Amino acid sequence: MKGKYLLYTLLCLWSHFSWGQKLSGNVKNKQGEAIDFAKVSILNLSKSTYSDKNGNYEIDIPQGNYEISVSATGYASQIRKIEAKESVTLDFELSENIEVLDDIVVTAQKTEQNAIQTPISVTNLSAKKIEDTRTWGLGGLTALVPNYTYQELGVPFQQVQSIRGIQVFSENPAVSTYIDDVNNIDILANGFAFTDVERIEVLRGPQGTLFGRNAMGGVVNIITKKPTNRTSGFAEVGMGNLGLQRHSLGFKTPIIKNKLFFGINGLFQKQNGYWKNDTTGTGAINGNANGKTVGGENNLYGNIFLKWIAHQKLEFTLNLKGQRDWSNNTGFFVSQTDRDLALANPDRINLARVGEHERNILNTSLVAKYFGNKFTLTSISAYQTIGLSFKDIDFPGFYHSFYKSAIGEKLPPQQVYSQELRINSSSDSKLQYTAGFYGFSQVGYEPSTNLAFESPIFPDTYSIFRNKANNFGIAGFGELSYQLTKKLKATAGLRYDYEKREATFNGFGDAIFSGGVFTQILPDTTVSGNYSAISPKFALSYAVNERSNIYVTYTRGFRAGGVNAQKVPNNVRQTFDPEYSNNYEVGYKTSLANNKLSIGASAFLIQWQDLQFFNLVAPFTYARENVGNAQSAGLELEVSVIPVKGLQIDGSFGFNQTEYKSFDLKRVNFGTGVESTTAIGGNSLSNAPSHTIFLGAQYEYAISKNLKAVVRGEVRNIGSYYTDIQNQIKQPTYTLINSRVGLNYEKYSLFFWGQNLNNERYLAFGNPDSSFGRNVRTAAPRTFGFTAQYKF
Repeated sequence: MKGKYLLYTLLCLWSHFSWGQKLSGNVKNKQGEAIDFAKVSILNLSKSTYSDKNGNYEIDIPQGNYEISVSATGYASQIRKIEAKESVTLDFELSENIEVLDDIVVTAQKTEQNAIQTPISVTNLSAKKIEDTRTWGLGGLTALVPNYTYQELGVPFQQVQSIRGIQVFSENPAVSTYIDDVNNIDILANGFAFTDVERIEVLRGPQGTLFGRNAMGGVVNIITKKPTNRTSGFAEVGMGNLGLQRHSLGFKTPIIKNKLFFGINGLFQKQNGYWKNDTTGTGAINGNANGKTVGGENNLYGNIFLKWIAHQKLEFTLNLKGQRDWSNNTGFFVSQTDRDLALANPDRINLARVGEHERNILNTSLVAKYFGNKFTLTSISAYQTIGLSFKDIDFPGFYHSFYKSAIGEKLPPQQVYSQELRINSSSDSKLQYTAGFYGFSQVGYEPSTNLAFESPIFPDTYSIFRNKANNFGIAGFGELSYQLTKKLKATAGLRYDYEKREATFNGFGDAIFSGGVFTQILPDTTVSGNYSAISPKFALSYAVNERSNIYVTYTRGFRAGGVNAQKVPNNVRQTFDPEYSNNYEVGYKTSLANNKLSIGASAFLIQWQDLQFFNLVAPFTYARENVGNAQSAGLELEVSVIPVKGLQIDGSFGFNQTEYKSFDLKRVNFGTGVESTTAIGGNSLSNAPSHTIFLGAQYEYAISKNLKAVVRGEVRNIGSYYTDIQNQIKQPTYTLINSRVGLNYEKYSLFFWGQNLNNERYLAFGNPDSSFGRNVRTAAPRTFGFTAQYKF
């Protein structure tokens, strides 16, 4: 018993001496005026405090070398380095954010770092930039991020994200999306509405070492705002044409100061759609669908945080995110039948029926952090469930969700459990490290293989397709960075992933639903496969000075293998292997002119190996195979500058040259039964624009002490590309012009905005394989509206 008391006493003394120092100081502006409610944070320790009305702050800090970040509303953030052998005094003088640019903190390597020091091409969107650019969803990142494009098949949870030409339309995406440390394992989990977001980081290029599966093209990392010691809130009302409504609320407060914090926000969004339906030539048996608007959707989103600081070394954050999406005039999986006809009549669609859909998603996560002496332990436990139903989807032919008992029924919920355990170095020492384990289990019901196909001949009779996935994966990863000299740093990382994937499915004609009775003609088939991948990373970075960095990097990504959910001949593999991407990159980042100018530039080469694509393996039978290789190379440039007070200009440029290497696709003409072979080698990658250009300028002018006018204009230019692997469906180069003007008065703001003011008509989606048709979807026309907001 005495030994236990002695051990406890020693632990308490160690905790006291390792955290016994204070970091304190004052925050003021250039005029010498105190700035209250400035947030002072110790990077990688999740420790922060706020300055008081006199600008003073104080915070406990352990011994070591650290980076300190300070930010305040209306001011440019700063990052400073300190050595804490004993208590430290650190004062800040902040400039307005219309005079100098922010020092940017990113978590691209799963630690908080100054963006300039990170040897990765990463685009960071702050909360202010998200609001200024009206980035309400992933589609808003197109061209804003160089070599990033976004297409969707009617709803945000059926989308294609492309970075540097690496993309795929599949339940397993090629670009991985994280929200508050939780990985959206497949595209059905995407489509969360954006509100109250702190920042978005887009990592360009493969990121397999730290982020694992499906990060072949890159990672989109979304971080929402968390509650703190400061009580704050907002209310927002927005309306626009095409029936747009967007209303949101948020509130964050300490329940017990320095101990327990609560935050909640929610959003309701509605849009009517922009297509008018014409049933001419569709064979519609009644006129109910004629003249209806198609493509509308309603979204209801909620986000709740509860944070508990149990001890200065231990904290827990519980988060629940939920969203309901529903529509009775859905654009889900429907399209216009031909590219040329669609562009000639971009507001018209031809459907015999107008369908409906509903999706419900709930993300629950618990993040626990323990802050040791110079290290941080992190545990991320997450559970995700997704329910989906759809009915009367004219694809063509009529499709409905089905699993067991009713047409249009909600599919069994997709469930994903995941767990990550990670250790990071927390002090700014010569040796930095990150290591951990990750695991997940998934029960999935992919919508395109869990449905009822309505018989065109026999009434109330349906062919049934069912597919249940049971997937499991584990991974171990580690990354080390070492400061070889004062200016030269080396980074090396390695990850091993193992996955077991299992699918239980039926074949065509194996099950029917007729007269309300489900009949299983042949038993389901169960097939499984095991896959593994090794993802290395190497980087060298050279600090020209504190605000300039040159780096060379090699990274690797992979996309998981899987099981074909359709019976194939005995001599054909029922499974397919992972695909891989290798990225070679050189880059340069700098901040110049007293932080009034920032430049980021990179050149890259990506070798894409063992592409997964559907191929003809038997008469009228298609299976996903590893068909061949591809390559993507290009240049990227990002520039921000404040030439005069109040005016900020942001620009980005991406150049991308892509090519499929030598391989063939086999297809069959369903009308004649004749098989054909198409050589793909030399074609450009689908959905890979030749370039992206973004140019945005915003001018803020103080009319009085409390009243400020803001004027913003944007141009986005997306180069020509093909949507299909055969390079038959072409989207020519197009340009979008956006604008936003308004007033800020103390806690109130009113803005009027316009998107696509030049009313450019272009493709939002095109068939990835034109041998199955030239179906496309046109994008939205000119939209405009207003947003009014109150913050406290």
